Amino acid sequence: MTTDAHDELMLQRYLADLVATASPAQRLLLLFDYLRRDLVAAGEGFDAGDLKEVSDHLVHAQHILFALRDPLDRTTPLGESLAGVYDFCLRELIECNLHKQRNRIAPVKELIEQIAAANRQAATSQSAESSVVDACA
Repeated sequence: MTTDAHDELMLQRYLADLVATASPAQRLLLLFDYLRRDLVAAGEGFDAGDLKEVSDHLVHAQHILFALRDPLDRTTPLGESLAGVYDFCLRELIECNLHKQRNRIAPVKELIEQIAAANRQAATSQSAESSVVDACA
């Protein structure tokens, strides 16, 4: 086994362990982190003129958006609103990939960063509340 193959295998094991041991809130934040990385990498692919890299990252970002959108409860106002935002992001990334329009990444990235920040804040608040409850028990 080459060093690169070994390193890749170790990275895959680490990521699998990370996801397996993460709380649901941490998993959600990981999805946002990977989505952001894909959007940044797609932009870098545009910079380098590597359209395969652009496409690979945009397609992966779309998979993450489906994973974020599909389990939402659309019977609630928040679920319906988030689903609409994710649908917009999906349409933008599909058009970006089809027509190689880099400018469609920025609005998606901005929306995703706002949602991720709100989720980080909620996770932090929830963690702090559970620590107080644990301390009082």
